[in-house]
Amino acid sequence: MTNFFTGIEITKRHVNFFLADSSYRIKGTHRLSLPAHMHAAKFIEELENGFYETMKRSSVPADRVAAISVSVPGTLNHKSGTVINSTVMPWLQGLNIKEELGTRLKKLIIPDTEANVRTFIEHKLGSAARYNNFIQILLLESWISAGIYINNSLLRSKHGSAHELGHVIVEPHGRKCSCSQRGCLEEYASSDAVIRYYLKHRKHASKSTVVLNDLLRLAGSSDFAALNAFYKMGNYLGIALINIINIVKPDAVIFSGDFSKGLNFFLPAVKSTIDFRSFYDSANNIAYQKSTLGNDAVKLGLVHLAKDTYTNAYNLKVCDDIFII
Repeated sequence: MTNFFTGIEITKRHVNFFLADSSYRIKGTHRLSLPAHMHAAKFIEELENGFYETMKRSSVPADRVAAISVSVPGTLNHKSGTVINSTVMPWLQGLNIKEELGTRLKKLIIPDTEANVRTFIEHKLGSAARYNNFIQILLLESWISAGIYINNSLLRSKHGSAHELGHVIVEPHGRKCSCSQRGCLEEYASSDAVIRYYLKHRKHASKSTVVLNDLLRLAGSSDFAALNAFYKMGNYLGIALINIINIVKPDAVIFSGDFSKGLNFFLPAVKSTIDFRSFYDSANNIAYQKSTLGNDAVKLGLVHLAKDTYTNAYNLKVCDDIFII
């Protein structure tokens, strides 16, 4: 009997469900809208209902599903399955998705961060397939994270809480972040930051009427204020990245997420900052690329992660408990 595998993508506004067969072919999808806040117990109930609705729509019995992978927008103890923190969904903190959902569905639950899911599939199917050492940068609307491959292994900290690139300090006495710290990268290199930089030059524009796509269009038309906003954002991103590059010296930096479509506008500043601040040859010969998987990255990553973990089909090595001094 053929097994099926389910991926559950948790985002700030939606939960997306994907059902795939043993050949990774998508057989069904379902989307669940989320309120701004909800209790963790109710959320698990919604995940359970969404899973069964996906099975119903796909005409696949639930008992044919062998494993379920879940991506979380935040930090996660990947061993226990407990959410450590999520600045975009703070009510997820402390929720043990692996245990709570596994108990309800009686399935193998494989939780991980969205950045790690994207890094896993980028190495298997995407632009990073030929690299043994690379950094994956996830740029979303108001959230920045990273995945790191070292010596052909996915790097995790002891509790899976590494790679919070968005909370690397780039201005020690800077703007207050949602995490309660000051000067975090997310305050200086998110789409909100780029819009803020633009509005400073275009005082007549209203914040409520300017969105990222507007700035992408304006930058494409050589609008000075828009180009300057992206350059400033790229400078801060470069400051954050050089701290990682000086330590791990990657072969490539891969950019993914919705914000990466502006790569041509901010990459020159990223590269210039990295070249200026790099330690000797740590930044030499680094390839800077955009993910080739686009909007399919999480969907593909989840279904591949579910099946490959269940069958041990993909030799994914993980570095745990690493301390770099």
